[in-house]
Amino acid sequence: MMKMKRSAKGFSSFELAVVIVLIAIVGGIGFFYVQGIVEQMRMSEVASLMSTEVAAQDRFYLTQHRYARAWHQLDTAPVQVRRAREDNRYSNGSQNTIYYTRGKKQDGTPAPGFKVYFEEGSKTWYVVAERVSSDKYQYTLVRPFNLDKVYCLPANLEEANQQVCMEFMNLDSPNDLPTDPRL
Repeated sequence: MMKMKRSAKGFSSFELAVVIVLIAIVGGIGFFYVQGIVEQMRMSEVASLMSTEVAAQDRFYLTQHRYARAWHQLDTAPVQVRRAREDNRYSNGSQNTIYYTRGKKQDGTPAPGFKVYFEEGSKTWYVVAERVSSDKYQYTLVRPFNLDKVYCLPANLEEANQQVCMEFMNLDSPNDLPTDPRL
């Protein structure tokens, strides 16, 4: 009888453990990197909305000689707030002065997204987008009507909030973060 030569060996438990640990480390790093990219995309999306609504406010001002407080008065209002209605989960009801980008949950709290509204200042108006219901990030985006710039203001000194604002504004240091233009 001919004996078969054993040439192929399996992996040892130690080798499998090392591979699993390496995959977990690379996956963890990738997860946090992707989270930051997703947040930057959300910020860009709401910044685009802010610019669109400032242009709509300028058109409204040309015909009405004042700025609109309610979303449904603007010609480019998001579909969810084109009509003011009491049961609208994307706005603050018939007032329709706040737009929640992801709506509100059954209990009335905002879903993870942005609370967007117009604010009158002493010299100009602003469109403001506050990040809501996010476990990781807390910041506010502010765009003055008279400037073509969106400011990112971290809600506190936590590193994640400062980092996301620095990346959004293309800054190198937390010391370069702007002060609130509404002040």
